[in-house]
Amino acid sequence: MIRELAKVADELGREKGVSREILAEALKEAIVAAVGRKIGKYLEPEVVVDLDKGNIEILVPKEVSEDVTNKWFEIDMDEASRYKENPQLGDVLMVSVTLDDLGRQAALVAKQKLFEKLRDAERQVVFDQFNNKKGEIVNGTLLKADRDLLTVNIGKTEAILPRREMMAGDYFNRGDYVRALLLDIKTHKGWPQLVLSRTHPEFMKKLFETEIPEVFEGIIDVKSVAREPGDRAKVAVYSQNSNIDPVGACIGLKGSRINSISHELRGEKIDVVEWSPDPVRFVCNAISPADVVLTNVFEDEGTIEVVVPDDQLSLAIGKKGQNVRLAARLTDWRIDVLKESEYAEIRKERLVAQEQEMKDFYELYNLENLEGLEDSAISRLLEVGIDDIEKLSNTTPDELTEDLEITEEEAVELINKAIDYLSSKLEEAGVFEEGEFEELEEEPSEEDREEEPSEKDREEEPSEKDGEEER
Repeated sequence: MIRELAKVADELGREKGVSREILAEALKEAIVAAVGRKIGKYLEPEVVVDLDKGNIEILVPKEVSEDVTNKWFEIDMDEASRYKENPQLGDVLMVSVTLDDLGRQAALVAKQKLFEKLRDAERQVVFDQFNNKKGEIVNGTLLKADRDLLTVNIGKTEAILPRREMMAGDYFNRGDYVRALLLDIKTHKGWPQLVLSRTHPEFMKKLFETEIPEVFEGIIDVKSVAREPGDRAKVAVYSQNSNIDPVGACIGLKGSRINSISHELRGEKIDVVEWSPDPVRFVCNAISPADVVLTNVFEDEGTIEVVVPDDQLSLAIGKKGQNVRLAARLTDWRIDVLKESEYAEIRKERLVAQEQEMKDFYELYNLENLEGLEDSAISRLLEVGIDDIEKLSNTTPDELTEDLEITEEEAVELINKAIDYLSSKLEEAGVFEEGEFEELEEEPSEEDREEEPSEKDREEEPSEKDGEEER
């Protein structure tokens, strides 16, 4: 029974990739559990496992006794002499037993415990083997196909390929070769579950690394990927080496390199474009094969407006918007595509709106709107670059006294006029509440400063009440 158990453990360990050290430890724990089940869990047996020879030795402590009442805990003098010369009553000796001695139930417990330990070890082996391969391509063969997923054999374990992670053209029969990205490692019923994907953009990137040596060596960098799996994709590539054509290197002679990747992806059409740190240039490259006439960038909105020739609008947008949709995902910009004739009309409307905006601004902020401001004063303000009421309201009295050669009192009055005007207009528009703008106060003159007592003088000057108290 002992040899049979050791043989089973050795075969299972080799099949599942479990090391011999872990196997030996699993056997020890299984036998200790079996001994505890038969004799008692507080007994501490010694188990020596030699998988090379297929031997397992079980030693349990027994006390030398003249009258043996329990054979599992006691041993007589005759049997004790086999383990020790001149044994004495009360000596505790380690005595060899077998699984057969322990009985059928103990042997079953040992087997059950061994299989549990081997499954735990196999679980850890699977996790350790594939945890550092997450995000890499793995190869396997199809074991079975269910409605929602495929089960793929990869090495000594199994992985699942969900239908949602497959392309529309993916069809596999039992035993077919399957190539996919190791997307994730989840836990299912306490067991590591390897999840594969053939639709993830990273799968495309890893295929480039596999099929194109310059990408694998780091000479060319795949910056971003946008896919509609099984149909079309755009890949942005870049090289810091100016002597390298990254797009041409990825496509290969007569498309040999890109075609091999496309073949793996069931004929998915792949546009390779050059990445650029300049977002405008990158978007122009991504929108290919259409030519770009001009662009407008709206950074606050994260949008780039692209103008193309009238006859290339459908080319830029693509079938059902696919080309511009992929370009937007590739560049991480919202892309608005306009044809030249349409943009010409939009540009006219924008110019009219801009002119009206400037006109409204001029009418609202014109210096002539300030009552009592003479033409000569307006001319002097214009000469020093103060050409509207808003700028005047933000000017300091010192600047005005120096530039216009007026007194500080006149400068403060002029600035307050501008503030009052803006305040009233913004209150009318409901932007600010009444009193939210603060007017400037005129600085006291030198004479006023001299006449006004300081804080120290106020503290030292006695009050009338103090005088009365002294009297």
